[in-house]
Amino acid sequence: MFRIRFDTENCIPDQQVTVRTSHEDWQIDIGGVFQDGAWIFTLDESDYQPSVSFKFVLDGSWMTGENITISPLAGQDYRYDDHDIAFVKPGAVITENGHVQQLFFKPDYDSSHVYDVIVIGSGMGGGVLADQLSDAGQDVLIIEAGSLLFPTHVANLARRLRIGQFDKHIWGLWPDMKVQAFVQDTPTFGGGQAFNLGGRSLFWGGLIPKMGRWELASWPTAVRDYLLTTGYRLAEDTLNRNGPIGSEYQRRAKEFLKNILPEFDHLDAPVAVQYSGYTPLAIPGGMFSTADLLLEDRLVVANPPVPVPTINLNHAAQRILFDERKAVGVQCYDLLGQVERTYHGRSVVVCCGTIESAKLALLSGVDNPLIGKGITDHPIWYTHFALPAGSPHAALNASAKVCSRYHSDAEIAQHPYNMVVELGADFNQGRYVDPDDLTRHLQTKGDFTLCEIVFLLAADLVENNQVSLTGPPAAPVRLRIDHAPIADSVINEIREVSANVLAGLGAQPIAGDTLELKLAELGAVAHEVGTLRMGAEGAGVVDENLRFWGYENLYACDNSVFPTSPAANPSLTLVALALRLAQHLSGIR
Repeated sequence: MFRIRFDTENCIPDQQVTVRTSHEDWQIDIGGVFQDGAWIFTLDESDYQPSVSFKFVLDGSWMTGENITISPLAGQDYRYDDHDIAFVKPGAVITENGHVQQLFFKPDYDSSHVYDVIVIGSGMGGGVLADQLSDAGQDVLIIEAGSLLFPTHVANLARRLRIGQFDKHIWGLWPDMKVQAFVQDTPTFGGGQAFNLGGRSLFWGGLIPKMGRWELASWPTAVRDYLLTTGYRLAEDTLNRNGPIGSEYQRRAKEFLKNILPEFDHLDAPVAVQYSGYTPLAIPGGMFSTADLLLEDRLVVANPPVPVPTINLNHAAQRILFDERKAVGVQCYDLLGQVERTYHGRSVVVCCGTIESAKLALLSGVDNPLIGKGITDHPIWYTHFALPAGSPHAALNASAKVCSRYHSDAEIAQHPYNMVVELGADFNQGRYVDPDDLTRHLQTKGDFTLCEIVFLLAADLVENNQVSLTGPPAAPVRLRIDHAPIADSVINEIREVSANVLAGLGAQPIAGDTLELKLAELGAVAHEVGTLRMGAEGAGVVDENLRFWGYENLYACDNSVFPTSPAANPSLTLVALALRLAQHLSGIR
């Protein structure tokens, strides 16, 4: 016999440390005993010849770093301590189980039940897809790693207010809630993942522009035609599309931009916000999120009952199960029960987000060399500025938001960007519950109108960027992501456009800043795409119906399937793709 010994002051006896090894295909928790300040595992060396790789697991959380590999000898002690072993940070996935979650999201642990569709992830793609499939009579299971964090978009909650400062604060709680379940060779990516019911749909700004025909040039023809004919209109209805409330200030902002930039179309920025109800006294619905959507399903009282998806929260998907090239189920780790569970379905859809979906496909051994490759976030250039009270474009308590791009597809390919101008950005979709806070903000910022100009640039996928595994399911992935290259001529052009707009407005820098455009941090607005790209067989991971090439019933539906990184914010396009996939899977046309 040989022993593996883990001397620890951090992993105390009321926690559970186990060992998993390559010989059991990482599936079996091997128990030990806690004795004299160490976890001790006694094993038979004859079962682990000629060598074995293993990892320690703390309460379901795998140790970080490389696997440990030994060639075990009888009577030998293999010793490790807290300096050698570190675990994925506890709490990376919030595993609370409060009363509301227990009341409305009771899990179903029946491993013999066969669902029509298993949807992994409840964000913008997975949540909309599951809702649509359920409405169509499909028996749907949603598997979500996170808990019920908030039952609604954070814009509908009290917000962090930065009194007197530039801050749109519409999803300002995101830095407190995001998880970075990845490691990097170079720290160039500042994004994160949302492990909770609703995913990132709880934390987004609501801007839903359409992609132009030029942005869709390399997309599958059937997808492009669908989006430009009916897809975007259906998605806008789903997201409760609105524009800024009609105002003289909004009109004047568009008129100004038209005079400065006559070669652009200047549109009311489309947003997924229900500003008004069906009667004058109706209470607005606020910002769209799939947490709202899925919770509302459960609160509908009707006869006969409205079908709703089954939702198993706190279930981390570990791998997809196959019968040859047919997906038959999903193996999960129940983070509350701390046990593995398996669920079965006739189709499986991966909707975990660009990073996690690639991770799950790699863990599951899905056969395609492009999985994880090409992850790209489009370049974003921006600056904040102020308009003094004397400017004809200033307003102390109003806001305007305009989305601009070149007139024609023929020209815009040479000008691959969208421009968004916000005047009075601290009031755009702002929320001040306490009027004293609003008074303080107005007094502190003085007579200045706080503003922003943003350029979002389209880009091809960067082939050297990659998501790759570092170990078993609980280990974070390794992420390599660099900026997409942009031609100097395009950068010089947006700088010139920005300078013209700012000069025409009479813009002034905000204290401590300049009017120069700055390149945003990668991942800052969660627009990364491309790890499961759409494309022809051999050139893509999924086909035009979002089905994995070579697999009968395995699909993906999140930003990972985008074959390019568009200038347009991706949410409207993703929802349109989810609606199309729901039609495909349910057989409804």
